[in-house]
Amino acid sequence: MNYTFRDLANDLGVPFDEIQKKSPDTKFYDFLTDLNLVRASLRPKVVVGSRLAGWLVDADLRIWLHAPLETRAKRIYQRERDRHATYESVLYHTLQRDEQNRQRYLQIYGIDINDRSDFDVIINTEKLTAEQVSSLIIAAARWASQNQLDRKNLHLPRIRKIISDNLRVSSDVLSDPSTTVNLPKIYQGIL
Repeated sequence: MNYTFRDLANDLGVPFDEIQKKSPDTKFYDFLTDLNLVRASLRPKVVVGSRLAGWLVDADLRIWLHAPLETRAKRIYQRERDRHATYESVLYHTLQRDEQNRQRYLQIYGIDINDRSDFDVIINTEKLTAEQVSSLIIAAARWASQNQLDRKNLHLPRIRKIISDNLRVSSDVLSDPSTTVNLPKIYQGIL
């Protein structure tokens, strides 16, 4: 499960461009997005994928997919060639975005996304196909289920409190899957 600003825009009935434009000035879009990721992780047997998933959820296994900056920029440029003038511009934009995200997550949650010490497995995807990466993830998941890793996410209580305080919702919505959540109502309440 991955939940992005695009998904949030759809759920709120707000244009994605509006969220994109306002998000640097407010953290509420981050909190709403992360609320959904935390809630998704409360379901059994779910895979949650996002930049912050390793810190946002209490996972049986935490995997970081890594690719060097240049590789990521090449992939973006190939995928979105019509949107970018040059590979160099994509490289620069990607480097900028990485640092902006790092600073943003430090500010919001006190998390340094460059510190991967909370992850069980780090996979360098640079020279691997999607199928090879999937195979490695499945093998790691099998290993984790056989060895029953007993690790708690030490960041989670603090992050849940930050989200619930900022969205003015009960902490139960971040720990009890039976608690209902009305995103548009929460959104209207914080406008």
